[in-house]
Amino acid sequence: MTIEYKGIKLRFVETDDASFIISIRNNEKKSRFISKTSPDVDAQKQWIQSYKEREQQQKEYYFIAFDENNEDFATYRVYKIDSGLPEIGSWVSKPEYSNVKNSVKVDMAVKDFVLNELNFDTIQFEVRKQNTSVNSYHKMFKPELIRSDDENNYYLLTKDTFNTVIPDILKKFKI
Repeated sequence: MTIEYKGIKLRFVETDDASFIISIRNNEKKSRFISKTSPDVDAQKQWIQSYKEREQQQKEYYFIAFDENNEDFATYRVYKIDSGLPEIGSWVSKPEYSNVKNSVKVDMAVKDFVLNELNFDTIQFEVRKQNTSVNSYHKMFKPELIRSDDENNYYLLTKDTFNTVIPDILKKFKI
């Protein structure tokens, strides 16, 4: 399956993507605000193989985003689907990728996919408190901050709120 959104595309992760995933998740700048990932490519391939089983069961989706030049530039996951309250996360772009609009489109595409294609009423996500730019970005969508701990802010975003604010956010980013 491929998702097209405003000039970018998302495809499901394959085992051949293991090196790419490790390269961006273990980048010093990008890894500051995400969970740790082993640098072992074979371990990543094994993780992807087990993920592919969850994908087949429609319990989880892991995407690679690519642009109009077919350049892979970001990852994003949807998980806990079977709980009835899907969570989005693992949103990481290549550190040297300069098209910020495309990176933002990945988030919008995944939110739209879960809320409007999979037809869930609400999604959840967490953001490290120290990641102030991503917290500020997500706040544009007017999610509900449901709790905080020492490390993270935890948010809920409803379909109605997303669909109401997305036109203004697209205009703000000139997308």
